[in-house]
Amino acid sequence: MRVSILPIVFAVLGLVFSNCSGDIKDIPLKGCSKISGMPGPEDLAIDREAGLLYVSSHERRIKDQEGKIFFLDLNSSKLEPKLLETEYPKNFRPHGMSLLNQNGKYRLYVISHITLYKEHSIEVFERTEKPSANSKAGKWKHVQTLQDPLVTSPNDLSVASENEIFVSNDHGEGGFMLYLFHDLFRMKRSEIAYYDGKSWASLGNPVSLGNGILYVKRPDGKEILYRSSFNEGTVLKFDIKRENGKIVLGEPKSILLGSGPDNLEIDEKGNIFTVTHPSVMKFLRHASNAESHSPTKIFSISPDDSIKEIFSNSGELISAGSTALTYKERVYIAQVFNDFILQCQL
Repeated sequence: MRVSILPIVFAVLGLVFSNCSGDIKDIPLKGCSKISGMPGPEDLAIDREAGLLYVSSHERRIKDQEGKIFFLDLNSSKLEPKLLETEYPKNFRPHGMSLLNQNGKYRLYVISHITLYKEHSIEVFERTEKPSANSKAGKWKHVQTLQDPLVTSPNDLSVASENEIFVSNDHGEGGFMLYLFHDLFRMKRSEIAYYDGKSWASLGNPVSLGNGILYVKRPDGKEILYRSSFNEGTVLKFDIKRENGKIVLGEPKSILLGSGPDNLEIDEKGNIFTVTHPSVMKFLRHASNAESHSPTKIFSISPDDSIKEIFSNSGELISAGSTALTYKERVYIAQVFNDFILQCQL
């Protein structure tokens, strides 16, 4: 989730946002520990074959700070973040991220906010050498920058192939003040942008504060697109149809969580994991003050759309969680601001 901060925000948002939760019922996970050293580790992507976790890192509390990509070897006895050595583009401020393995060719697609609220891009990194004992993540090269007017305010993306990218915008066109106006009145302005390898198109379906997005192809060949609709506290589920070579989204099914969902990840059994923000006001306070806690919840959504709350914390353990990704009976929980990932037993 991306944050908008001005002195007036706290006053005006308090008038319109209702999900300023009271006490949060604690639902703990066992064996939790912190993996520190990555400021603002907002999104995660995993190479399950190699056991490598990639982390989108950006210190959002410091103005004009640039970011980096880190990685973790999850099969190591000591989990230490390592910087992904590559040539980063200028003004790289990473946000949502998606890892593609297409016939053994690995690419990382990363949203970057070149100029906050004004200019955005999708930066593409390609692995040019496989992992080795001397280079756990292999070697990577920046190979492409994608930009388009339809990518108005990208929050997250999901890459199905080199020629198919789904982008969830969290706002429509405009700058900070227009974003704030739309947020205040919960105006549905954030659409889905789609790239077919040649050109961009809008898939429509605007919501108020779009967030995570996830393309899934089920074993039976059925294609589904999931998208977080933050202000509605729901995850939208679209059946994907292909007509005359074009993508058409069916009518969405709303999976109600009652709490603003952030990023979406899928496990090896086909379950979707999403982290939610129960309180907008506490999130905004935490954005400017690391000591002010913001609650975090995690839900799993099964292939039949049933939901289960698997984790809930008032913010003492982790604040403003953003992504939950599983690997070998453990869950790795990212967050928007503070400098660590939380790992716990499932």
